[in-house]
Amino acid sequence: MRGMGDEARSLAESVLVRDRAAREAAVAAHQQALHRFPELAFEEHRTADYVEQALRSLGLEPKRGVVGTGLIVELPAAGTGPTVLVRADMDGLPIEEHAGHDPRSEHAGRMHACGHDGHMAIVLGIAHAVCRSGLEQALPGRLLLLFQPAEEGGAASPSGAQRIVASGLLDQERVDYVLGLHLWSYLPLGQVIIPDGTVMASSDEFRIVLRGGGGHAAVPHQASDVVLAASELVVTLQSIVAREVDPVRPAVVSVGTLHAGTAPNVLPERAELTGTLRAPDAPTRELLRRRVAEIARAVAGTRGLTVDVELGLGYPPTVNDAQVAARVRDAVRPVFGEGVLSGPPTMASEDFACYLEQRPGAFCLLGMQDPAAGAIHAHHSPQFVIAPRALPLGVELLLRGALALIEPGAGPIEGDARER
Repeated sequence: MRGMGDEARSLAESVLVRDRAAREAAVAAHQQALHRFPELAFEEHRTADYVEQALRSLGLEPKRGVVGTGLIVELPAAGTGPTVLVRADMDGLPIEEHAGHDPRSEHAGRMHACGHDGHMAIVLGIAHAVCRSGLEQALPGRLLLLFQPAEEGGAASPSGAQRIVASGLLDQERVDYVLGLHLWSYLPLGQVIIPDGTVMASSDEFRIVLRGGGGHAAVPHQASDVVLAASELVVTLQSIVAREVDPVRPAVVSVGTLHAGTAPNVLPERAELTGTLRAPDAPTRELLRRRVAEIARAVAGTRGLTVDVELGLGYPPTVNDAQVAARVRDAVRPVFGEGVLSGPPTMASEDFACYLEQRPGAFCLLGMQDPAAGAIHAHHSPQFVIAPRALPLGVELLLRGALALIEPGAGPIEGDARER
């Protein structure tokens, strides 16, 4: 796959320059409106109503009911080139928002604390840019916009992306490439990370329950000490990353909870630990999962305890196609210049990974840290806010990247979906 050509760059400039002020005002209004009514996974009914109305106001005909509350729409004037799917996630989080925010969530205990309201506004901005461009020429290929429910999942149940992949939608819509972004509060405004490989880590969860005979703390030799075994287990699990993973590859084993006992002078019969595993690739992921179970059983065996180990299967690593990533980086340099970076990756996780397992594509991290706007707080924090200036940059990033992938004559890359 060659670099972005003059035709695609010219098309991007033509689309993005027209109606810019109105588009940027609309995108800001969309984000503020969506921020007021965050909804949890597969409950995004009011959100879907809003998105549908916004798309229909542009003359589009979105399809509702994608794995429940999702929507998909094809932009008009599609040519015969490749099909690019651009995704926005829709769900909020069970977090009570900081009282001083304006706008602020109207749903108690619910908040858009990860930026999904911004992602939806950005993708609505793409629809606005194309539909209001006034261009007579057709897009060189098909551009699909997917508003996906339930990104904020985990190992407990399938996420929106997992269900969409299982539904066969990528095949039904003849998708060739996938493209997405995440507003990123850990990166300065105006920088963008588009790695050639791993963008985000896998995310799995574990639950370990140790059981033994309880007793009086004054006579420990007549009981089993599950607290001691749990403590040993927490420490020993850290040896996986320290001594079994290649030092140049990132990996995480973190114990998040440890519950045991009800009184200081009682040795309990049960201790429970839960935690998370993060890995940049499939082999490392499998190593972590296997060794957590083996170590838990070994520690329990040395203490004469029984043990139950549950390993929840969460999101796989988010891994870009190197050729697609290079093409998108080239496409967005006119806007971001030296701020276009190829790394480093992060150990957070994303269900966009499920699309990248099925199709070549790229996932981008768009910096939005802006102290002047108060955008300095971490994702999933009650104080999290989106930097307004990041929203038009997101439109530029995704639309330029998408147009580069459907450029006439770009040709397929190795393993392209059209060759399957």
